[in-house]
Amino acid sequence: MSRRIIILGFFFLLIISCGYYEGIVQPTPQSYLSFLGNTKNAVVVIDDVTKLNLDNELIGSDGQGKSVLFQIAPGKHKVVVTRMGQEIVNRIIIVGDGATKEIQVP
Repeated sequence: MSRRIIILGFFFLLIISCGYYEGIVQPTPQSYLSFLGNTKNAVVVIDDVTKLNLDNELIGSDGQGKSVLFQIAPGKHKVVVTRMGQEIVNRIIIVGDGATKEIQVP
């Protein structure tokens, strides 16, 4: 009888442990665009939707001029930089997960 209870107990534990789910939390993918160089009066349009004034987004400075860092979803993006209505950068970029893509603003 006690042997039967022990076997039944192991069977019960086996069933419970198989149903236990340990979840894995994955953070949201984050990538960045870094705009370097002459960012004065420069406006960036990303994917024809997001518009940034680089003068207002300044977070740091490098040795050659201003450096602006913008968080973006990983993937393919169209980046257009204009200054006083004149287009100075127009490119399509691919940014990997956790990567930072630098864009030089002349």
